[in-house]
Amino acid sequence: LNRPFPTVLARLALFSSHISYMSVLVELHMAYFHHNGAPKTLRLDANLLSEVPAGAFRGVRSLRHLWLDDNSLTEIPGTALDSLPSLQAMTLALNQITHIPDYAFTNLSALVVLHLHNNHIQSMGARCFEGLTSLETLDLNYNDLQEFPVAIRTLSKLQELGFHNNKIKAIPERAFVGNPQLQTIHFYENPIQFVGKSAFQFLPKLHTLSLNGATQIQEFPDLKGTTSLEILTLTRAGLSALPLDLCEQLPRLRVLELSYNQIEDLPSFYHCSALEEM
Repeated sequence: LNRPFPTVLARLALFSSHISYMSVLVELHMAYFHHNGAPKTLRLDANLLSEVPAGAFRGVRSLRHLWLDDNSLTEIPGTALDSLPSLQAMTLALNQITHIPDYAFTNLSALVVLHLHNNHIQSMGARCFEGLTSLETLDLNYNDLQEFPVAIRTLSKLQELGFHNNKIKAIPERAFVGNPQLQTIHFYENPIQFVGKSAFQFLPKLHTLSLNGATQIQEFPDLKGTTSLEILTLTRAGLSALPLDLCEQLPRLRVLELSYNQIEDLPSFYHCSALEEM
């Protein structure tokens, strides 16, 4: 019991501890972090937290990974997060967040991974992701978004985007114009009725696109300039035809899933030399 604390605390786990007040965390880092070094990973998931006060993370500015998922948060704790400039990965999933305001993550320029899935997010400010200059992975799956989140256009390094199982009805023109590094888009299980002609054009690094369940789509998406696409799934959509030059547009296509559509005639797949599964 008299064993000294380690010189540097690398990881502090308080998940499933039924903590309902962030004052517990404040007391912990005041008592230990000042003398023993700040942790790099902090787990506060699966507790009862409903708010994170402004000073909650003072003294842990070198924190790299933060788990705040599976709590009772109703808003992004933006003021508290401002003191974490070294944060690289964070999850706020499985909370009760309904809106993401502008500049909610403005000081998190080192953040690479952000999980916001399984909340109740209905809306977000056009500049809510401002400052996330390093973000590569964004998970907005299983929310209540009604409109396409144009705020993602500020994420120039975004590679993986998930916003399946929302309520989005339209993908606008030039939807991903600010995301030239995109490699994967999971957009299935949305009641899509409209896809802008230029929505998925000129995404040279995109290799996976999933639009399953878009029952109102009648025309095959225009994929001009998106030549690296390898996996395309459009099951349970409203497609009636495929472009005749499909293989010329998508020379690297390996997987094409089109089940449960209304397609009557298929083009030649002779030039789809990489096609493995259909």
